[in-house]
Amino acid sequence: MAMQSIPFVLIFLTILAGILLNNKGLADLKAEQKQDLRAEISRIDARLSGIQSDLNQFYVTMGRLEGRIESVEKRIGS
Repeated sequence: MAMQSIPFVLIFLTILAGILLNNKGLADLKAEQKQDLRAEISRIDARLSGIQSDLNQFYVTMGRLEGRIESVEKRIGS
């Protein structure tokens, strides 16, 4: 029985050694995940910048409209 398990153990140890010695695949995967994360963060940053620009334009327009409303109110009140 012990003689039959020896080839299994050798095969298992060979596969395990191959996995442990082949860390390049894991490093490549980690680098790819970092790159994907950076790309996603860049897209989110671009969207947030667009939203900020829209809000700034909104407040500029609101300021102009408030000025016009005040001007109309002064004319009506006079």
